[in-house]
Amino acid sequence: MDLRAKFVDLLPKQAIRLFAGPYVAGDSMEAALHKARELAHLGVASTIDVLGEDAASDQDIADYVSLYTRLVDTIADDARFTPLPAGLRPSISLKPSSFVIAPKDDTGMVIRPEAIDRQVCAHAIGQAVARAAARDVRATIDMENHQWTDLTLAIYRELFAQYGPIVGTVVQSRLLRTDRDIEHLPDGCRIRLCIGIYNEPAHVALQSIPEMKARMIPQARRLFEKNVFVEFATHDLPLMERFVREVVFPMQVPPDRFETQTLLGVPRQRLVRDLISGVYFRSLDGAPAARAALERGIVHRFYVPFAENWDKAIAYSRRRLRHSPSIFWTGLINAPRVLYYAMLGK
Repeated sequence: MDLRAKFVDLLPKQAIRLFAGPYVAGDSMEAALHKARELAHLGVASTIDVLGEDAASDQDIADYVSLYTRLVDTIADDARFTPLPAGLRPSISLKPSSFVIAPKDDTGMVIRPEAIDRQVCAHAIGQAVARAAARDVRATIDMENHQWTDLTLAIYRELFAQYGPIVGTVVQSRLLRTDRDIEHLPDGCRIRLCIGIYNEPAHVALQSIPEMKARMIPQARRLFEKNVFVEFATHDLPLMERFVREVVFPMQVPPDRFETQTLLGVPRQRLVRDLISGVYFRSLDGAPAARAALERGIVHRFYVPFAENWDKAIAYSRRRLRHSPSIFWTGLINAPRVLYYAMLGK
């Protein structure tokens, strides 16, 4: 573990809230919707996620289902979203661990993964996704650490069979199993491809971030071969260029077959602007036929989380700070303010 990660682990919860501020839309559903409306006005899509990964009771599970139901209905009924093309409307993202009781240790690992009630989890997620499908709101089942991969993919396959690509899920290039998982994905589904944010042991995952990133290129190619709608999620500028030059252009992928995604708070404004306007594609050499359609621009989506309960959002925020040097150093510059509020206990 490097010094930055050790420092993040020692930060009190109050400091984590301030350090992680750029990543989080706010402390209410309305704050996240406000951010989504701002983005939509700029021509940028969003996916809204409720932060919180630990259901401690049946009531917690019911509350998450209720919250996502209200979120879906609000998105579907919002007059600022309804005129937008389907691809630009806000979607929702949800984590399986919010929908089942699965106590974790201090490292975030489930203590007894064999005791996870798969039926309870599938039923609760199914309720939220059914409401999303009924209201024509896209839903993505997020991927967590490797303990959840089998369950997540099993639930996803069942829901895709019912609702089609309005429901999507995630594959992480760092996991050694991902190439095999891609082969078992249903053709025509919708997949977010990313390196993943969870620290994983060497027996299940790559340990080199450059290797994780490089692996996304052949994986994206294979997903397109399976007629998958690809959501290519990265902040790495050279990797984004490789994706376009080595996958999108040679395969002549049209703009309705993929989108790009980044996290709220990561400074990639120019990249986003150039992607949605098409300027990005005009700046790259490529097959004229492939480039022409993309020069009108593509969909770019921000991951927009919010926290109704900050205690449940701390684990997410710590992972982001460990993973993102830019956010970490921004927070460190503001360390006097961080420590001031931490000492006051606010």
